[in-house]
Amino acid sequence: MQTLTTSTRTVRGKILRDTQAGPGLLAVDGNKIPFTLEDHWAGTTPPQTGGTVDIGFDEAGQLRTVNPVGVGKEELEIAGELARQALGKGAPVLRASVQKIGTPVLVAMAIVAISWIWLPAVTVQIMAGMAQSATMFDVLRMVNAGASLQDFGRGGSAGIYGLLCILAMAAPALPALWKHRLAPFGYFAPLAFLAAVGLGIYMKMNAMANAATEQMGSLAGSGMGDIVGAMMKQVMQAVSVGFGIYVSLAAALYLAWIGLRALRQR
Repeated sequence: MQTLTTSTRTVRGKILRDTQAGPGLLAVDGNKIPFTLEDHWAGTTPPQTGGTVDIGFDEAGQLRTVNPVGVGKEELEIAGELARQALGKGAPVLRASVQKIGTPVLVAMAIVAISWIWLPAVTVQIMAGMAQSATMFDVLRMVNAGASLQDFGRGGSAGIYGLLCILAMAAPALPALWKHRLAPFGYFAPLAFLAAVGLGIYMKMNAMANAATEQMGSLAGSGMGDIVGAMMKQVMQAVSVGFGIYVSLAAALYLAWIGLRALRQR
């Protein structure tokens, strides 16, 4: 076995080769020293090539132990300094972006996003004392599912509706990032999206209700069609607008008001 002449018993080194295909190889103080998993390795996991280790020697300079080294104080200080430098460079850019967009607009955008993603947009009264809610994204998944009542209740991917929803949430930042005469219309995007989704859902539910009534009427007569129509009317009455829509509507109206002011100032 190779020896290392050193006055210290423990030195820092690197693993040049692991022990998967025989003895491993260490690099320390310009020397290359072989080691084995059974005789020298003191870690709880197998050695990895490139890993930093503490290498222990006896008084004669013979290799005794190889210990893996975790993240030490020096590494933490370096990482912390790099993080501080990155934040120091990024903070002015972030502050400039916030100043361009404006804190009120950012707050309104955040309210719209939170309302559409987490707050209930629709509440369905299943029975007395039992109701089920769905967020805006849940509703968009239902709308994207298909035209039948069965598919409408399953949900799934929001598809193009989800993409339009994300674009509507981000559009109010457009006037600060794109100097164009049409850019202020980005402030109206959340309100326009709410109106389009509401109108689309209302028309779709009416179409499904009419289709179900006509189908049952053709199969079982006009009497059954009237019964199904009454049932569908009750179902639609059980669906109510959740408070998430009202919260997002208030923020969307505020953004639209900012848009009107921006258009008047041109």
